[in-house]
Amino acid sequence: MTKLARLCQNKQRQIWICFAALLSQNNSKERPASMKSFAMKHKGLVKKDNQDLFLVKEFDDGSLLLAVADGLGGMVGGKRAAVMAKECLDNFNPECEVLEAHLEELMQEANRRIMETVGNEPDLEGMGTTVTAAFVTNGIVRWGHVGDSRLYLFRDDELRQITEDDTMAGFLLSEGELTKEEARLHPGSKLIFQCVGGSGEFEAHTGSFEIRKGDLLLLSTDGLHDEVPEEEIVHILESEIMLKEKLEALVSKALTTGGKDNIAVVVVET
Repeated sequence: MTKLARLCQNKQRQIWICFAALLSQNNSKERPASMKSFAMKHKGLVKKDNQDLFLVKEFDDGSLLLAVADGLGGMVGGKRAAVMAKECLDNFNPECEVLEAHLEELMQEANRRIMETVGNEPDLEGMGTTVTAAFVTNGIVRWGHVGDSRLYLFRDDELRQITEDDTMAGFLLSEGELTKEEARLHPGSKLIFQCVGGSGEFEAHTGSFEIRKGDLLLLSTDGLHDEVPEEEIVHILESEIMLKEKLEALVSKALTTGGKDNIAVVVVET
């Protein structure tokens, strides 16, 4: 092969490599910037074990599935119920057409598993769990909920509780009979009307809302929001510290104000 022929061949190879790289760039989809998320659980200062769990699952496109669950009905049964709920939610399919209904479907599947377990092990009768779950994608949060765990939106230094508690205190609050702080301290805050498992029947609450850059999402079990007044939560979330430090400060505050219950918290910055 002549020198000129080799030069032409090398030139053609370089052109082809550049063309292939350009084609690859044009066919690839730019992945959206990842949301920041942190989660933590703590058994508190009184109970020997932690029945509260969290789930944070990131999908290939950067969307997030978030959840917290608070096991009920005894140390053994409550923890098993929360684990079952987490396992069912882990099967979430982001390609489903109606995502809120899909979340409820997975919660109902957990309910069936729990009740089947109770049928085989009668000593676990009453086992159940709260569930608060949210799927975040393309600026939309789609959520499902039952029990007294919570989903909050923090925007422009204001904290908005998205979910309503399935408790006596939550009902009185919705009727205007109690303020938020009165509801937090009310004995009826521990009287849960429905959960996943328990009696075996529940009707999940579902919904959706838009989010924008800079919003914070907070999911918590009652070990946080029953211990820490809302103004204290706002004070921590609006502080000029890193997101992980905000999470740690929330859990620390719940412990210093009593730590009487298990705690599970998820925070996300969009």
